[in-house]
Amino acid sequence: MTSIAERLVSDLGNAMRSKDAQRRDVLRYLRSEVKNAEIDKGRQLTDDEVLQVIQRQIKQRRESAEQFEKGNRQDLVDAEHAQIAILEEYLPPQLDDAELERIAEDLASQLGLSGARDMGKLMGPLREQVGSQAEGRAISDAARKVLEQRANGEVAS
Repeated sequence: MTSIAERLVSDLGNAMRSKDAQRRDVLRYLRSEVKNAEIDKGRQLTDDEVLQVIQRQIKQRRESAEQFEKGNRQDLVDAEHAQIAILEEYLPPQLDDAELERIAEDLASQLGLSGARDMGKLMGPLREQVGSQAEGRAISDAARKVLEQRANGEVAS
């Protein structure tokens, strides 16, 4: 099985050969970000670390798209979304909101947590269990919703 970093190099070559400029540019930039992270760490990145780099890139592009939307620049919003779609191809299948909330509920129940004050206690284990199957924003939204429900006595069974 090839690593994600190897797949990036291969896909970059394919994009260059097929003259797919957008895919080439996205993968080239992602590859340079992975390389910079490797230089910072002084070693090759694991697949999980490469996934973290990809998730950071997706987050940056989502934030850019939001700003472009506020500026009524639909052309740039569409470009950012197209880049996100390319990057998402490298992520494992993402959990839907219901599944994420179920996992958060199970963890909150195991840890005896309820209420907003326990957010920090839930986020670490939840992020660890979910890994790269959900973005940080989705994880925190699920944790917040579950903790609010538990604080209000709406514990799901």
